[in-house]
Amino acid sequence: MLRKLPLSSRPYILNQIRPRPNLLPRTPIITTTRNVHVRAISFSSIPRAMARAFRIPAYGAAIGAGGLGYANYKLEGVRNATSEILSNVSDKFSSAYNSAADGFNTAADLGASLGSQLQGKLSDTSHGVQDTAEAFKNGTKEWWDAFSAQFAKSPQSENTSSSNSSSKGREERWDPGEGPGEPKSPNNGEEALLGLIGAAAVSSQKEEKVSDPFSSGGGDDHHLLQLTRKLIEIRSVLLSVDQSEALQLPSIVVIGSQSSGKSSVLEAIVGHEFLPKGDNMVTRRPIELTLINTPPNAASSSSTPAEYGVFPNMPGMGKITSFATIQKTLTDLNLSVPPELAVSDDPIHLQIHSPHVPDLTLIDLPGYIQISSMDQPEELKDKISGLCDKYIREPNIILAVCAADVDLANSPALRASRRVDPLGTRTIGVVTKMDLVKPEHGATIVRGERYPLHLGYVGVVCKAPPTTGVFRSIRGDKETPNVTGAVLRREEEFFGGENAKYFGRDKKAMVGTDTLRRRLMDVLETSMSSSLHGITNAVQLELEEASYQFKVQYNDRRITSESYMAETIDALKARFKEYTAQFTKPAVRSKLKDMLDEKVMNIMERLYWDDPRTLELAKLAEDKKLTSEELDTYWKYKLETASSLLTKSGVGRDSTGLVAEGLRQLIDSIATGEPFTFHPSVSERITEFSHAILRERMGLTADQVENCIKPYKYEVEVDDREWNIGRERSELKFTQEIKRCDDKLNDIKNKLGGSRKLNSLIRHVGELEKWEDDRKKRRFSAGAVGGTEVEDGVLEEGAPVLDAYKYSPAQIIDGRHALLLSNRLNLLKIRQQALKSRRCKLGPDQSAFCPEAFLAVVADKLAYTSTMFINIELLEQFFYQLPREIDSRILYDLDRDEIAKFARENPKIKQHLDLQERKDKLESVMRSLQSLVNLQKDAKGTSTTSRSQGLFTKFF
Repeated sequence: MLRKLPLSSRPYILNQIRPRPNLLPRTPIITTTRNVHVRAISFSSIPRAMARAFRIPAYGAAIGAGGLGYANYKLEGVRNATSEILSNVSDKFSSAYNSAADGFNTAADLGASLGSQLQGKLSDTSHGVQDTAEAFKNGTKEWWDAFSAQFAKSPQSENTSSSNSSSKGREERWDPGEGPGEPKSPNNGEEALLGLIGAAAVSSQKEEKVSDPFSSGGGDDHHLLQLTRKLIEIRSVLLSVDQSEALQLPSIVVIGSQSSGKSSVLEAIVGHEFLPKGDNMVTRRPIELTLINTPPNAASSSSTPAEYGVFPNMPGMGKITSFATIQKTLTDLNLSVPPELAVSDDPIHLQIHSPHVPDLTLIDLPGYIQISSMDQPEELKDKISGLCDKYIREPNIILAVCAADVDLANSPALRASRRVDPLGTRTIGVVTKMDLVKPEHGATIVRGERYPLHLGYVGVVCKAPPTTGVFRSIRGDKETPNVTGAVLRREEEFFGGENAKYFGRDKKAMVGTDTLRRRLMDVLETSMSSSLHGITNAVQLELEEASYQFKVQYNDRRITSESYMAETIDALKARFKEYTAQFTKPAVRSKLKDMLDEKVMNIMERLYWDDPRTLELAKLAEDKKLTSEELDTYWKYKLETASSLLTKSGVGRDSTGLVAEGLRQLIDSIATGEPFTFHPSVSERITEFSHAILRERMGLTADQVENCIKPYKYEVEVDDREWNIGRERSELKFTQEIKRCDDKLNDIKNKLGGSRKLNSLIRHVGELEKWEDDRKKRRFSAGAVGGTEVEDGVLEEGAPVLDAYKYSPAQIIDGRHALLLSNRLNLLKIRQQALKSRRCKLGPDQSAFCPEAFLAVVADKLAYTSTMFINIELLEQFFYQLPREIDSRILYDLDRDEIAKFARENPKIKQHLDLQERKDKLESVMRSLQSLVNLQKDAKGTSTTSRSQGLFTKFF
């Protein structure tokens, strides 16, 4: 059963088997220390036949596993041999197990005992082996000495020891469950199996190490100074400050034709497949890739993942741990370029944090093409060439990728680099697909004898084979395996062995992705180091200019987005509090009185002024003998109707709406004034929630006002003081109305050219209207007695003749208005005289003779009562809620990014913040550059070897 299980599952199965108490040995079988010291003790009750059947396969397995551990599984043939060895070991173990079944009580007892012993020993051994390979070698040597001692005995000595054991059988102590005559034999099979699994663990660890040869920035053989990492950080800051060429640090620009292997080179450097893939041109935008080496133990000490990617321009995505997601995102961003454009110069920024990558800045560009396809624009070739020329200018380093199976003379990457870098001092050639040409031809290309470059060529294979291996099941598959190890193993197999005579170190040929990565680190370090003083001087000049402008324009006054936000909200509240003075009780009462006075005038016009009998009321008031009780009921009914029209006209709704409309206008004037003219979204938000508060309170307030004025709808009690105030107010309103009528008559008079023409026009229009009234009466009477209608267009007898040369139709219209105003003016003057008469001054009992004064008193009572409840239910609540809503919905509801966006909407504040931020960034960059300059001076001072001057002299 154990043989049929996969190798990775056997330790788990053995761990699950619990040993029986009567089979536990009294002495430990194996003792393990940190140095993997293994000591063998005899295993009781195992027949000698099983030991003999088990020794030879175990001996071969142990030697094979140890050989595999020291060889690091370099050859595929060794892996196949190991697989066969494991299979043989499993078969022999099963055979020995079946042959020895009679010597055990049950097969389960053997499995339980062996599983219990292997559980502790394998755990301790694996922990010790994983510390260092050297410790494993020492421990294995001691284990091998103890193990081989069992084979050093001759058959005679075995017989002798067996007979001795038999003669001393009575003196032996047996373990529980063992019977006499079963001497303890060496546990050679268990030791062999333990050694085999330990070797497998070491080989797995070594394979992991091979797949991650550049951990922590390139391993122990290459320690990159902090200069490169610091300058990469400074480069990112400078790009956010300014895009000018004076503040640019070098990057590595990857160029090459399509299908030349650019993506494979970058993915081999990173260790993961993350670039867009497709049959057609997928890379349509520059990808600015920043590799950041992180400590390998950072992920274990915090929640930060070991490897992740970040798109700085898309902060909402956060840290992406799946490189398949990164690949899909890059594909979507590239395909977002419209087909009619094909390529765009808008770069995609990507940062990859990993302990397996060096600190580098790489820029991947669209590949060169020879001709455009049918679905691509004709100028695509020129667009790609222009885009690449933009990036390969100084001080950037050019990584020209060429395929080995294509003549370098036809390489678009080398032709482009030759245009901008004729001497090749900034160009590194990468020759891909080295396995597609003969080794001697590939070595000639890499040595650069025909097309030399000062930085040389590096030959790579890059394409990794499918991940296979004997111990893949033991190690476990990873979700996103690091492809660098597989690439390196394939390159080691190709460039080593028989091909070493072409690519050896003595041949001066740089080959392998390992060499390429280290080469790029060295070149970037040297390039940035040479640019250090120049960029320091440029930053110093920019800093001095920014400091001067900040001093002159703002007197070194610093602001923040938060402070501007707080100041704006405080100014809003202060302005709101200042404008609330317009809504005091007297101010609101005055507004409501004006509104109700207008209603009174409209009611008077409908019920009295348009009534021809109104002139009789003035004559009746002059009769001193006539009392209010003796007055005709017609006038009493008119007074009650006028009072009902005023009190039942929806005063609560109208008064509440009037005050609410005033509050809306107030908020709109504040929200649309400066500085909110620059903040339309916040202004809209203020207007929205202020109107929501008003809508919530208006209904309740209107109901409260209507309930409070309900008594006035049925009975109004007026005292002498209120009557006098109402009468005086009515006189004032009549005076204002008379003045308005006079003003309008004067306008018509001025338009006609004087009073004489106005009076003549009024007389003519009066005659015309009188004749029309008589005509209507005659038609009505004629229709009543069966008479005939007068035909239209026939001039009737006695009709006034319209002089077309004297009065135009427009003047006739003005004359009608003037006649109406004249009649209204006469009536108003009569009623004003009535208000001033002695009868109206007698008191409220004369209200039927002076309806204007009575309605004014009612309007005053309605305004006073409405104001009191509007102030309580609407104004007080609104003034209380609005400042708190401003704080909760604007000041506290916006996050930091929204506050920053709010501040930058104001052009003046944006200019202030940009200059301040630029100055701060330049100061930070200047401090970092100064520390790097000091570090470089210290490094040069402590260096024992002198370096000649030049940009890349250490590589020549």
